[in-house]
Amino acid sequence: MTRVFPRFAAVFLLVIPLTHGGAVTLAAQDLVTPAVLLTVRAADADAASAEVPPAPLTPATALPSRGAADFSHLTRPSVLPALYVATAVTQALDAHSTLLALRAGAQEANPFMRGTTTRPGAFLALKAGTAAGTILLAEKLWSRNRGGAIAAMVALNAVTSVIVAHNYAVAARLR
Repeated sequence: MTRVFPRFAAVFLLVIPLTHGGAVTLAAQDLVTPAVLLTVRAADADAASAEVPPAPLTPATALPSRGAADFSHLTRPSVLPALYVATAVTQALDAHSTLLALRAGAQEANPFMRGTTTRPGAFLALKAGTAAGTILLAEKLWSRNRGGAIAAMVALNAVTSVIVAHNYAVAARLR
């Protein structure tokens, strides 16, 4: 069971966001309140350009006082937020599997990480920063190259999943 779980988790984290990305919807259009949108009044057939005044703002539909950015022209692919969640999960699993393997007697193979793995707090902060930085960079890339952002997130999640599976295998072998 301990050898099957890391492989199952790695496959799960790669396949589910790609196959069920439609289940996660985070569209920028959903953030625009109905009070902000102007619609054409059907009763004014002769004046097609007449607009319905916005509905009064209620606490449920009120916008922040500092104003909200209009992202209605952008449509985010539903797979991207799922990949962001997978990135956070794979980074957390990487931290867990690394610390587990180190406690079992393994040594860190990455020379850049050797100094931080001796201090678990710093290591966890670095992993959280890695997840956040990866997501921010993918957001920047998404605004310029949408396909590239998705491909980069899939590749990074795949590599991290392989590392996680390896770390769990090493920890199981050393026990």
